Amino acid sequence: MAWRIKETKEGEELLNFAYIQRDKIVRGVDPKVLGGQFAVENPKEKTIELSNDEIRYLEEVNAYIKRLNAYGIKKSNEIKKEINTLIDKVSKESNSFVKLERFFKEKAGVIHDAFIHEEETKQEARVNLRKELDRFRQENNITKREASYPKSYILHFAWIFVFIFLEALVNAYFFGQASSLGLLGGVFIGFITSFFNVILSTIAGFVLRYKNHVVQKTRRIGLAIFTVLLLLIFFIHLFIAHYRELLQTNPDVEIGAVLNPMIHSPFTLHDMESLILVSIGVLVTLFSIIKGMKMDDKYPGYGIVYRQWKASDNEFLDAKKQLRRLMRELYSVTIRKSDTLMENLESSKDKLEALALDLDSFITIYKLYYHKAFQTGREILVDYRLGVESVYGEDDSFNYKKILDDRLNTLNINMLLNTKLLIERELKSINEQIDNFYENQEQFEQKLEEMKERYLENEYIEKVLQQIKRNREITL
Repeated sequence: MAWRIKETKEGEELLNFAYIQRDKIVRGVDPKVLGGQFAVENPKEKTIELSNDEIRYLEEVNAYIKRLNAYGIKKSNEIKKEINTLIDKVSKESNSFVKLERFFKEKAGVIHDAFIHEEETKQEARVNLRKELDRFRQENNITKREASYPKSYILHFAWIFVFIFLEALVNAYFFGQASSLGLLGGVFIGFITSFFNVILSTIAGFVLRYKNHVVQKTRRIGLAIFTVLLLLIFFIHLFIAHYRELLQTNPDVEIGAVLNPMIHSPFTLHDMESLILVSIGVLVTLFSIIKGMKMDDKYPGYGIVYRQWKASDNEFLDAKKQLRRLMRELYSVTIRKSDTLMENLESSKDKLEALALDLDSFITIYKLYYHKAFQTGREILVDYRLGVESVYGEDDSFNYKKILDDRLNTLNINMLLNTKLLIERELKSINEQIDNFYENQEQFEQKLEEMKERYLENEYIEKVLQQIKRNREITL
């Protein structure tokens, strides 16, 4: 800043303001010479009064002191401006807990209102899905129970693909011995037969659930489709077994040649390995049918309706978790902002303390400038009177100190001292804020926690949660 002192080879000085220069005051003429001339030109009784030269000297010094005072006033205003900037910052920090509380309320209100608005629009859909579930139960004579279905369809289908893979390996082994293409041909045939076996068996198991349907016609259609699929699956097992036996006798046999044994003696197999192949296929079929039956609830359609209703409730619960997460994040952000308040207070304190030290240095140098001006004026008068005394002899009646005190301007330092008091008061205030900070922060955090919970325990949210809870209790 422009008011601070500067370091020079001669010592510390004020910026843009020089010490008083004796040569400018005496204008290059030795005061002793002028004093001697004054004594020669005037009788002794007149020499006890100030001469015109001495009056001019004092006027020159006064003019310098006047400029020094003006400089001091100007710089005092600059210092105050810098201090007021810091004071304004500290004042804002002192109200920061209130501002942070308002910040939290505004942001929390926006988050909460958005959540309520979105959930109110979805509540009607949730109610309708619940009505649809109750209606489906009533129409199909289903007791109030949870739907049974795999928690993970990925795992469920993974088992199905495991069946395909295992049966494909077995088929590849048996066909690899008979196929003209060897193991590669066995793998191809084994995979194709295993794929169709498992997929058709899984579909058959899924269709078999229709035996539980309340509508007799639907139940019969489901059983008819299941029977057709089961016959087709057993046809495939026998077809593949006969085809393998023909391949053993003739690796180049056409697949159409299997029709003859299938028509005349479909259940007659001559090879033990063919019987094992059929047995393994049937075993895989049974496992696949069971998996197909468990792909959804045992009553057709109930799993779909139940999942739709449950998903709508889960969506609300997930949204509630999201709301809680956003509130926690907002709470954390607000707390982190409050943590920076102490850092800002400490920073302002350090700046004010540095400012106080700079101001002390400024006042010291400022006083030194005035002291040097006072001493320069005294030295000039002393030299002038030495010239007078060289003519008339020593004269103790000339009181230099009184003359200087009466005629020289005083140093205006009150503004700087008041500024120093202002810094001291503000430092005291900051120290009090720092001492009380953690207690205030603890109260602030407690208040934030209460506000956060009020938003999360809103009457509307709790009403929906209780409704979901009652629905699930009824379900169970």
